[in-house]
Amino acid sequence: MASKNKAPESITDGLRAEFQEKISSAAGPELKGITERRASGRLEAMPASGLMNTEAIIIVNEFERPALLVRNNTFEEPQAALWKQLLDPNRTKLDKAIRSVGRVNLQNHPTYPWVGTAWMVSEDIAITNRHVGMEFARKKGRAYEFIKGVGSVTVSASIDFREEYGLGPGRQILVEKVLYIADTAERFADVSLLKLKKGTLPDPIELYDQKPVLHQKIVVIGYPANDPRNPAPAVTRIFGNIFEVKRFSPGEVSGGVSGFTFTHDSSTLGGNSGSAVIDVDSGKAVGLHFAGSFRQANYAVASSELKRLLKSLRVQVSVPSSFAPKPPKIEVETPAKASYKNSEGFQTKFLGAKFDVPLPKLKKAVASSIAPVDGTSDNVLLYTHFSIAMNKDRRFAFYTAVNIDGSQSLAIRRTRDKWYFDPRIAKEHQVGPELYVNNDLDRGHLVRRLDPDWGAKAVAETANEQTFHFTNCTPQHGQFNQKNWNDLEDYILDNAGVYDLKVNVFTGPVFDDNDPLYRDIQLPQQYWKVVSMVKDSSPKELSVTGYILSQTDLLTNLEFVFGQFRTYQLPVSKIEELTKLDFGKLKDSDPLNKQESFAIRELTSLDQITF
Repeated sequence: MASKNKAPESITDGLRAEFQEKISSAAGPELKGITERRASGRLEAMPASGLMNTEAIIIVNEFERPALLVRNNTFEEPQAALWKQLLDPNRTKLDKAIRSVGRVNLQNHPTYPWVGTAWMVSEDIAITNRHVGMEFARKKGRAYEFIKGVGSVTVSASIDFREEYGLGPGRQILVEKVLYIADTAERFADVSLLKLKKGTLPDPIELYDQKPVLHQKIVVIGYPANDPRNPAPAVTRIFGNIFEVKRFSPGEVSGGVSGFTFTHDSSTLGGNSGSAVIDVDSGKAVGLHFAGSFRQANYAVASSELKRLLKSLRVQVSVPSSFAPKPPKIEVETPAKASYKNSEGFQTKFLGAKFDVPLPKLKKAVASSIAPVDGTSDNVLLYTHFSIAMNKDRRFAFYTAVNIDGSQSLAIRRTRDKWYFDPRIAKEHQVGPELYVNNDLDRGHLVRRLDPDWGAKAVAETANEQTFHFTNCTPQHGQFNQKNWNDLEDYILDNAGVYDLKVNVFTGPVFDDNDPLYRDIQLPQQYWKVVSMVKDSSPKELSVTGYILSQTDLLTNLEFVFGQFRTYQLPVSKIEELTKLDFGKLKDSDPLNKQESFAIRELTSLDQITF
């Protein structure tokens, strides 16, 4: 957060020095052909337009003031190292803001298919500009009504919080009601408030609690359109030929608060009306963008004025997550400890006496975080055909380990999902049902429900029921498509020449300090899997393969929006680095361990797996 007493230093001089250094050192392709242009970013032939009530380019240099594309709810890397240094440490907070900004789309409008940008400012209320709201609604008495459009059909509005380059539209959230459109008199800020249909909405963006100061680092998040009011060469230089999708434009506060407005120099165009102006350090909204003049200044309504307005309209604004109300406590059944007495857990010699597959060991850096298990020396929970070691700090499993016997597998029906706490470890070391209330999070199995369901029917049924423990549960979004991930074990059993149709699977989350926080729980962004089997070859040999399911760029604040998930095959040794687990001699049976220059690769089809 910017200091109250001292203005931040301008980044512009540093960027220009960096730019000039790249030119002098013949930096090459990473500058994408811009090294022949002037480092100052001034195109001398371009006149100042003097137009107001538009969005504008202030510094004509994509190195200094880029308009970065947003994909999968995160911004692309800027070219300038200085911007990377400022933005990357704050990516989690900035990505959270990205997910709460959407495009205002119109239906039945005679002129516009979409008309600007809006962002969540309260639980089900989005904020945008007055001149955006006036395109589809008018005041009638003390309320507002939607205008008539094509064929005298009433215009409707919705907000799409995706509309990203290469991904297209997401789900349209209907604007149920226009709550407020400011009067056009100068004493009123350029603001409209829209009430959205309740459902899965992004979290509101918290409003900044100080006045912005000169050179404060900010980003503007919105939807620039091709705008003839800015000179075409400048538009092409900053935006290329990509318009109408979400952009992330870093810049600075260029003038302090005057009245209820301040100025900034981020690159914007028409369509950015209503964009969120976000403080880089805190991720909070400094203001609401509303206007600009080419090569002069962009204008925004300050957060202090937005707070005053919202208070006068009795709109509850976002509060810090640490003060957010907690979900209600939910009673969950806890089985008796005696019910686990016949659960033998993961068998290390399941693949045969010659092919011992020991459980992973915790490296010294994380060993102290294992959750104590009553009556054990190794703190491993034993279930029917699988075992689990819990991380008491993160409250999810360090790993799960399951034996799968494809030759004895039974198709146990899934009836009702009844989840349990495990009484053998402290309840505070398990994430309970409160995490999954009033959002789109599913309780996702680590050990798949059907994996341990083999052998005699009674045994298989017990194994099936025991997978429904919170120790075996991690948060997954309702739209989470992990078909390739779930089908991987089936594919190996059916296609990899597996001896006796037996497979061992270790699975768990990657715990990262930068995992996003939700309801005081850090949500894992990546999951790993290590599969071991005996190849039906001569001689028979152990084969161990490792995989990562990455959602690093996709996991969002709740309520969530998810994109695509990607699965990668990578060496087991790399999984050790990521997880701080030790797989011991299993690395020696990894075919990738024998390849000196193996590159981690995405699996777009399962037949690309190297066994």
